Amino acid sequence: MTKIKGNRNIWIGFGIILFFILISFIYFSPQLEGKQLDTHDISMYKGGAKELNDFRDETGEEALWTNSMFGGMPGYLLSTKYPGNLVAKVQAFTNVIPRPARYLILMLSLFFAMLWVLRVNPWVSAVGALSYGMFTFFFVIIGAGHMSKAHTLTYMALVVGGVLLAYKRNRWLGSLLASIGLALMLTAGHPQMTYYAGIMVAILGIAYLVDAVREKTIPAFLKTSSLLVVAALLAVGTNFGNLYTVYEYGKYSIRGESELTPDEDQTSGLDKSYILDYSYDLGEAMTAFIPRFKGGGMAEPLGEESHVYQFFEANQGKAQAKRISESLPLYWGSQPISSAPFYYGAVLCFLFVLGLFVVKGKDKWWLAGVVVAAFLLSLGKNFPALSHFMIDYFPGYNKFRDVKNIIVIQQFAMAFLGVLAVRELYLKSLTSKELEKRLKYAWIVVGGLALVFALLPGLAGNFTAPSDARLMQAGWPEQLMDALRADRKMVLRTDAFKAFLFVTLAAGVIWLYLRQKIKATYALLAWAVLILVDVWPVNKRYLNNDDFVSSRKVETPFVASTADQEILKDTDPDYRVLNMAVNPFADAATSYFHKSIGGYHGAKMQRYQEVIEHHISPEMQQLGTRLQSVKTQADVEQVFEGLGAINMLNTRYVIYNPEAGPLYNEHALGNAWFVEEIDFVGSADEEIAALGEIDPSATAVVDERFSEALTAVSFNSGEQPVIKLEEYQPNYLKYEANVSSGTPLAVFSEIYYPKGWNAYIDGKLAEHVRVDYILRGLPIPSGKHTVEFKFEPKSYAIGNKVSLASSLILILSALALVFFEFKKKAKHEEETSGEA
Repeated sequence: MTKIKGNRNIWIGFGIILFFILISFIYFSPQLEGKQLDTHDISMYKGGAKELNDFRDETGEEALWTNSMFGGMPGYLLSTKYPGNLVAKVQAFTNVIPRPARYLILMLSLFFAMLWVLRVNPWVSAVGALSYGMFTFFFVIIGAGHMSKAHTLTYMALVVGGVLLAYKRNRWLGSLLASIGLALMLTAGHPQMTYYAGIMVAILGIAYLVDAVREKTIPAFLKTSSLLVVAALLAVGTNFGNLYTVYEYGKYSIRGESELTPDEDQTSGLDKSYILDYSYDLGEAMTAFIPRFKGGGMAEPLGEESHVYQFFEANQGKAQAKRISESLPLYWGSQPISSAPFYYGAVLCFLFVLGLFVVKGKDKWWLAGVVVAAFLLSLGKNFPALSHFMIDYFPGYNKFRDVKNIIVIQQFAMAFLGVLAVRELYLKSLTSKELEKRLKYAWIVVGGLALVFALLPGLAGNFTAPSDARLMQAGWPEQLMDALRADRKMVLRTDAFKAFLFVTLAAGVIWLYLRQKIKATYALLAWAVLILVDVWPVNKRYLNNDDFVSSRKVETPFVASTADQEILKDTDPDYRVLNMAVNPFADAATSYFHKSIGGYHGAKMQRYQEVIEHHISPEMQQLGTRLQSVKTQADVEQVFEGLGAINMLNTRYVIYNPEAGPLYNEHALGNAWFVEEIDFVGSADEEIAALGEIDPSATAVVDERFSEALTAVSFNSGEQPVIKLEEYQPNYLKYEANVSSGTPLAVFSEIYYPKGWNAYIDGKLAEHVRVDYILRGLPIPSGKHTVEFKFEPKSYAIGNKVSLASSLILILSALALVFFEFKKKAKHEEETSGEA
């Protein structure tokens, strides 16, 4: 009988997962027509990673370095494969389902699996998975193209489920699941989401430790915890290749510590103001329950009921009114920008509060602890005491920005506790009378809160946004601003009434179930419908069918402009382009076609960023001013004089008007050149300052730490030495040099990165140094020589070996555990059969 019931549950589980697949493809129905999401970040990724991907397609190898963005940078955070990570190869099997439907299926299925493994009824688990997976944040980040973030989140349930299983019932199987989940999270490639999951697991562990102390089960707790630590190390080991290379590069990126004299805002990672720029306030937190509590996004669609629509209809006609009201700046929160609220669902919020009343034990307390901790940390700059403490003393916290993202673990915990509440109702662990009493309390708290704001929306604030000043500067009259504020109040009231309605309906279903007016199956079905009806339209507001386009457009996101086409006629393998028609430091379209001195990436090199701030940006302003007075071709040639940073980066072309020919820079210094003198400096401050005072074609600024490597340098008079680039690959450069006398210093217009680039003269390793703050320098003796630069990071080679070994251990451990579990089950069934 037990076996029959078990098989029945398995079939139920498969049926539920098939339902999740159906739901996912209904939501993302354009995928069935072969369409793909057209998002900004995916396009930027394709631009920035094109050189790396092209090299892989042509050679079957990993370049590991690209020169297409910011002068040159490692490709670890762009597009790099790690063959030692066998978990990534297993993960790739899911790619048969196209994204983003794949991610929604994983999100729903793995949360369902977590609950099922923890012996929650499969139907209750299914409803819980819907409440968790339909999280608006998940759809918003997919719509923005943050695919690695969405992918990483899908595995969070597997990690938490494994940890709970280890503590509750089976430490070996639980540790294995947690290890696999963590390995998959790390492979998905968003460290910030994994870090937040780690905070949640830490709170869970503290709660279980307290319980172990109270129950005097410390030995068992320590055994399980030790095994989980080993499991975590094994998961880290499978990803050691990418973690090691990224960790190594992180010290040289903007997420590492600057060598310039710090100010109060600087940390050993990102600047505090940058970390905390996107922080929640109390009002923002309410958007989990009432989506447009702060207006929603900065481009909200409203219909004819809009006050702004009525204003424009009266003054400029229906056509203009309709156009304007389709994208209104309703957001009035404190963040710089917001594309959408992160709505959890009114039903989820209600079930969470109900859980606080009906669930008992340590699981309630660790989940409540996660909710509170995530809320406090999401406040960021609005709770500076805690935020600065975390930045200054909590390892790794200063490497991530946009701290409000920690609400992902808050929503997870709230969904989880809501499921436990439904389970308590399903099991009727309390009397019906007691459950009704606690149901009433939950409805009064949650429904009452919604009703207060529905009746008195003015309690939320004055509906004025910091960005309103810009609208008034753009010519919006006060009457129109009043209409906009009225719309903000209107959407808050509307959403608050909806929240009250959904909370009341959800509570009503529970009341009917407790009074035995409806069966549990119908109650669960009603909750599922309420969850979908509640959250689905909100999600569709921010990610819908209009966001999908033909696959051809996504696969080829950029079309070469007239300027691009002209530049591409230059067959020289290595020069750079500055695109002044856009913000070059927030653009990877140029990188799709050329080697750009700009780019789009959240972890560019620290020193390169400092050169942008101190030299390139000021020189761009200077260049723009000069171009306004250009009248002849001779004037064009002169505008590049004295632009030291731009010229030393071999910026041969400048795009000023994409539909016109590019500006040719005759002052670009080329791939490499010999200088006439060295200016040694004692600090990074002196080095970056000196860069603006020298002529880089004749003088190299060098930190005195490299002086010993340059003792052989001599600038003997004689025939001018010559050096020329003969061969280019992103990870390999070959030059031919001819030096008549002495040992002059050659400067290479390539970005200095000591953790991988090696220089060779005639096949022998030679020490090269950093010059001009970001470039490479190499003394070359007299004679004819072949000079090579090869990107050979030891971290990549070592990391892949560790990843391979760890992957094999994890896979073999999984196979062994499955074998022993089946053997144990077979033995149990045999003994049971014998007794019968």
